[in-house]
Amino acid sequence: MKLRFKQPVLDLLSGAIDIHIHSAPDLYPRILNDIELATHAQEMGMEAILIKNHFTETAGRAQLATDATGFNVFGGIALNLSVGGLNPHAVRAALKLGAKTVWLPTLHSAKFVANKSHVANLAGEIGKNLQGLYILKEDGSLKDELYPIFDLIIEHDSSLATGHVSIEEAKVVVREAAKRGVKKIVVTHPLASFVNYTVDDMKEILDLGASWLEHVFNDTTRQVGHPITREALFSGIKGVGAKHCIMSTDAGQWLNPVPCQQMGIYIQDMLDFGFSEKDVRTMVSDNPGAMLGISPTVGE
Repeated sequence: MKLRFKQPVLDLLSGAIDIHIHSAPDLYPRILNDIELATHAQEMGMEAILIKNHFTETAGRAQLATDATGFNVFGGIALNLSVGGLNPHAVRAALKLGAKTVWLPTLHSAKFVANKSHVANLAGEIGKNLQGLYILKEDGSLKDELYPIFDLIIEHDSSLATGHVSIEEAKVVVREAAKRGVKKIVVTHPLASFVNYTVDDMKEILDLGASWLEHVFNDTTRQVGHPITREALFSGIKGVGAKHCIMSTDAGQWLNPVPCQQMGIYIQDMLDFGFSEKDVRTMVSDNPGAMLGISPTVGE
C-alpha cells in the first residue's frame, strides 16, 4: 500500500502506533478486517496497532492477526453489557489472552446512552430502552466491582481507559485507580462532543493520576453527529502539552479513510498547525509505546 504523503509524514508513520482502531468482524460495517489492517500498517512501517470492539474482547483476534502477518497487533476489552458490564471474570480472561487495555463502558455507559444521537449510526445496536451503566454509587464513590478489576490490570501490567463515561465518573475512577496502583491510565477521546472536556478538566484529571489523554482524529469526521474542528483538536492537545497526549485515529468506519491513511492525515495536520516532529513522535510512538509496554523501532 502506497500513501501520497510528504516525507516528514512518512517518517513519522514509520514506528507509529495506533491504539484505537475498529475492525471487522463487527456488528457495524468496518472498512478492513484485522489481518488487512495489520498488513496495511506493516507496509507503512508502523510499529503496532490495537483493535477495539464495543461488544467482545479482541485480544484473541489480535494474536491470530499477529501470527498471520508477523506484525504487532494487540487487543482489549470494553466493559459493556455484552461482556457482563463491570465483570472481573471477563477482564481476567481477556488479560490472560493478552489484552493491553480495559475500557470502561463505551456504548453502554449511561452518559453515552443518554447522548447516543451524537453518534447516530451506532445507536441501532444500543436499543431504545437500555439502562446504561453508571460506575458511581449514590454517594458519589466508586462501585465496588471496579477494585478487583484494577488489581487484575496491575497484575498483568495492562492499562485502564475511561471509555465513554462522564467527566464526573472518570475523575473518580482515575483517582481511585491511581491510588490503587494502576500505572497506565488513558482518558479516551476527551474532546469528543459526547464527553466534552475543557482544558481545565483535562489538566485536573492528569493531576488526579491519568497517564495520557488520547485524542482521536475520528472526532473531526462525519462519523460523529457533532464533529469538532481540527483546530479544536490541535488546541486541546496544545492546552495540556504533547508529553501528556496520545494521537490515535478511532478509525475503521467504512465512510472514513483506511486507518493508516487517516493517521497520516492527522500527522500532517498537527505539523501544519505547528507541532514539531519531535512532539508528534512523542504522541504517535513514544507514549502509545509506553502504554503497550513496547519500544518503537523507529528507522530500523
